[in-house]
Amino acid sequence: MPVRIRLQRFGKKKRPFYRLVAADSRSQRDGSFIERLGHYDPLTDPPEVVIHEEKALKWLRRGAQPSDTAKNLLSNAGIWEKFMNEKMGVPSSTSEEAEAAPSVDESVNAEETETEEEEEQEEDTAPEAPSEDAEESS
Repeated sequence: MPVRIRLQRFGKKKRPFYRLVAADSRSQRDGSFIERLGHYDPLTDPPEVVIHEEKALKWLRRGAQPSDTAKNLLSNAGIWEKFMNEKMGVPSSTSEEAEAAPSVDESVNAEETETEEEEEQEEDTAPEAPSEDAEESS
């Protein structure tokens, strides 16, 4: 049974509301589905997209093919990238690892800050040159 991740249309005429579902590819657009994965409301500003990440990843791992629009929604939510990284064997970074290891930008910024602080301290401790006013009055 080929499974597709696609949108089911709900709402009134001219007021669409969509559910993201995993469904048999042979079933009708608004017909039976296997599992509800989230919803999409294009009329709000900005459009509201809610996707249950674990459910979506479960179906993608099982081989479900997303429709073009569903793939765009998954990409915007970051789920498609996570799935592709997992599929290619690229380790995904978790929030704990990201917090524990500072990024390259942060370490460069920290080094620049330390250098600036050292320069300021050197300027403060340097002996002051006599002012020009003192020389003129002599």
